Amino acid sequence: MHFPKRYFFLMPITVAMSLLIASCGESRTAQCVKINKIADEAVSEVKSHAKGAQAKDPKAALQAAEAMEKASQKMEAVELQDKKLKYYQTGFVKMYRDTSQATRDFIAAYKKQDREAADLAKNNLLEATTPEEQLLADFDSYCSE
Repeated sequence: MHFPKRYFFLMPITVAMSLLIASCGESRTAQCVKINKIADEAVSEVKSHAKGAQAKDPKAALQAAEAMEKASQKMEAVELQDKKLKYYQTGFVKMYRDTSQATRDFIAAYKKQDREAADLAKNNLLEATTPEEQLLADFDSYCSE
């Protein structure tokens, strides 16, 4: 088989460009750091609203719900290439949104003094936060590999 001389020059250039393009994406570690930063900010903000607030302060709970909603939006906006990290991202977004909604529902029921709705919202809140420990453990394990 006959290869023209130009292929001897084009082949290395094509390979080099392919490698350069492939390496331009962020590393898994950099993507993990982005997700971790948002998660840490969310926890800090929720804690700051809860700290110093009275036990039955609906305003503080609503501020915490807002913080979770903002965190879900920030988390969703992160561009990821890693499929496993996208899975964790989806888990965090769902958890933050569900937690935010359940908190809002609980506060609404509390204000109306609707015991049944408050119990339902409380159960939804517990359900929304249940996967947190496992999600964080799996995420940390994956990112530390």
